[in-house]
Order: sequence, then C-alpha cells, then structure tokens
Amino acid sequence: MEEKIINALKDFGLTDYEARVYYAVCISKIAPATELSKLSEVPRARIYDILSTLARKGWVNILEGTPTKYTSSNFNIIKKKVEEKENKLKKSKTVILEEIEAYSKGDEEVMSEAAQELILGKENVMKVITNLIQTSKSEIVINYFSDRLLNNLFSFLKDAKKRGVGVKIILNSKQKFTTNIRKMKKLFKMRKGVEGKPKHGGLLIDKRHYLNIFESKNDINAVAVYYKKCILCLNAWLNRVWEESEKI
Repeated sequence: MEEKIINALKDFGLTDYEARVYYAVCISKIAPATELSKLSEVPRARIYDILSTLARKGWVNILEGTPTKYTSSNFNIIKKKVEEKENKLKKSKTVILEEIEAYSKGDEEVMSEAAQELILGKENVMKVITNLIQTSKSEIVINYFSDRLLNNLFSFLKDAKKRGVGVKIILNSKQKFTTNIRKMKKLFKMRKGVEGKPKHGGLLIDKRHYLNIFESKNDINAVAVYYKKCILCLNAWLNRVWEESEKI
C-alpha cells in the first residue's frame, strides 16, 4: 500500500488501521469486508469494527446486500472534512504558539536566577522579612504567622501602615485573641483562616516577593520564591484564602 497516503491520512486524525482500510475502500471503489481485509492487511477480526468506525465518522458508506459492501463517501464530503481538520489544526497551532510565547516572556530573566532560595536560621529570616516590610510600597499579606512572630514584626508593620501600605493578616483558626492580636486588629485588616495547624506560613509583598515561613519552637526557616508566575499563582491562592476566611 502507498505509505505516503496512509501517513497523510493519519495526520488528519485516522488511526493506522482506519487509514489503511479507507485507502483500500478508495482503490476498490466497492468491496466486501473480506476483500478489504486482505487489501489493507488489517486482521479480519478487526475489519468490521474499523469499517463501522469509518462509516460513523463519515469516511465510508455501507451498501446493503449480501454480502455487505463498502464504498468511499462522496469526494466533496471528504474534501470538506479534510479542510475542516486543516483549519482546526491551524487554529490550534495559533493558540498553542501564542500561549507558549506568552509564558516564555521573561524566561531569560528566570533562568538567570534561582527559582527559589532556602534561608536558614531565625536571624537570617528576620532580616529578610523586616527588609521586605520596610521596602514595601502597596500591600503586605501575612498568612498563618505565630503570635510570637507577629509581635516581633508589629513595629515594622505599623510603620508600613503609616506609609500607606495595606496590611492584611490571616490567623489560623485556633489562634487566640491575645493582647497583641487585639492591638493589631485595630490597625490592620485581620481574618481567621480555616486551618488550625498549618504546616507553614506565608508573606506576600507587593505581589512581587513571597516567602514560605516555617516556624518551630526555637527557630525559623524560610523559602524565598522568585519565579514571577509562581508568585502570581500564590497571590491568587492567598486572595482565595482571604475570601474564604472568617471576618473578625
């Protein structure tokens, strides 16, 4: 059989067996299943199934009689099907390439730096957190920080608020209303989240800088995220957490 034609038919969505059987139908003009099985080299156990599929897809017509015979659909119908498939592929190509281009913008910048960085030790983490808060320009979102950590950051957050920076704090569901929390509630927007024992907290600054904060009894570690698309996703996630949180 002409492999070039078979491969072309496969490019337009037919399986190998379907392409071979359809080509056999075309060159036979009218033929029963047994003859088409031999010509296409498709096993007889599969030939009826393949012919039924091709008929359902509109590639062949079934002729009543004994034995049942098959013929190819009208050329104009096949031409229209091929053109529709071609147009669909062109549209898909355009969408795919546009999406890839959009997601590829800035990849050189991403590749020039690590996507994330591990920051170890309470002293190092606090330096990074306080520096981010002090240089914040529009918004600070804190998610699931302990009372102790919030208290250590209170003066920095207060100064940020004076500069016109919006401060939103999401507490965990089991966090108690300590004196410090009540004091913060008067200055900042606060809500209670749904998690009672979160594995880590988060800090988002100006939708540009994000830290995952891991607190233990005696230490604090963090992971800084630099990949911009990740930060956009984290921003969307924090917005959802905020909306689902309880107003207090």
